[in-house]
Amino acid sequence: MGFFQFNRKNKPQAIAGSDNGTGRNGLSANPAADIVNHGNQQAVFRANGESKGIEAVYAFLQFDYESKGYNDALTSPDESYKNDNVELILLDLGILIQQVSTYYEDMLRELDFHIASRSRGGLIDLVDELRSKKEMVNEHMAKLEAVKQDMGSSSGMTRRILLSYQRGFMRGMAALTYSNVLNRKI
Repeated sequence: MGFFQFNRKNKPQAIAGSDNGTGRNGLSANPAADIVNHGNQQAVFRANGESKGIEAVYAFLQFDYESKGYNDALTSPDESYKNDNVELILLDLGILIQQVSTYYEDMLRELDFHIASRSRGGLIDLVDELRSKKEMVNEHMAKLEAVKQDMGSSSGMTRRILLSYQRGFMRGMAALTYSNVLNRKI
C-alpha cells in the first residue's frame, strides 16, 4: 500500500466525496450528500451519518434545485415527470424532518434525565447549563415545526425548493427548444 493510498483510505467520507460531480455552488446532484459536505458537520451529523439538527434541514432547503430541475428537463421534459420529482423532493424533506425531530426528542429525554440526576447531586451550575441546552433544543424544535407547517402549505422556506426546481426545469425545456428547434436552418 503506497503513501497516497493510505491517506485516501483514511479520509472521512464527507471530505473524500466533496469534489465529485459538484455544480456551480459546489453542491452535487444529491442533496443528502451535500448535507454531509456542507456546513458544520459536528452540528449536523452523528458519526454514522444520520442527520441530527436543524442545520441538516436548512442545508436541504438551500440545495441548488435549479440545476437539478434543469438536468431533469434535459432528461425528460414532461410535466408529470416534473411534478413527480417535486413531490419526491418534498417527501425527502419530510423524511429528514422526521429524523431530526426524533433526534431532538431523544436529546430532550436524555437532558431531562441528566437534569434530574445532577439536581439530586447538587450540581447547580451543571443543571443550569443543561437547562440552557434544553431551551436551545426546544427552540430548534419550534423552528423545525415551522418548516414542517411550511411544507404542508407549500409556503415559506419550502417554497424556495419549488420555485428553484421549476425555474431550472423551465430553463432546461427552453434550452431543448433552442437547441432542437430554433437553431435549425430554414
